Amino acid sequence: MNSGSDIQTPETPDEVRSRIRSEHAQISALLARVEALTERVGKEDAEAVLALRDELQTLGKVLLEHLHYEEYQLPSLATDGKGDAVVGGMLEEHKGQRELFDRIIHDLDETEVGAKLVTGVRELARAIRDDMEHEEQELLSKP
Repeated sequence: MNSGSDIQTPETPDEVRSRIRSEHAQISALLARVEALTERVGKEDAEAVLALRDELQTLGKVLLEHLHYEEYQLPSLATDGKGDAVVGGMLEEHKGQRELFDRIIHDLDETEVGAKLVTGVRELARAIRDDMEHEEQELLSKP
C-alpha cells in the first residue's frame, strides 16, 4: 500500500522556473571551468587534457539531465500562443547541443588533442549560454 509520502506533487510554474534558473547557474559555473581548461589545453598542458576530460564528463551529465528536465517541463510554461514555436526551437537547440557535445567527446578521445577540441568546446559553451539566455527571456521571465 502506498503512503501519501510516496506521491510526488507536480511542481508549480514558479518552482519549475526557479529550478531551471538554478541549474543554469550551475551549468554556467561548469562552463567557466571548462573554458579555463581550454586555455591550458591550447598551450599543450597534458594535465589540463585529463582535467578537461573530467570536467566535460561532469558537464555532460549535468547538461543532459537538465535538457531532459527542460524538455519535460518547459512546454507547460509556454502558454502565450507562440509556445509551440518556442518549444520547437528549444528542442532543435537541444538536439544541436547534444550532437556538438558528442562530437567534442569523440574529439577528446582521439589521440591528437589541439585546436579542433578547443574550438569545439568554446563553440559548445557559446551555444549553451545563448540557449540559456534565450530560454530565460522567452520562457522563464513570464509569470
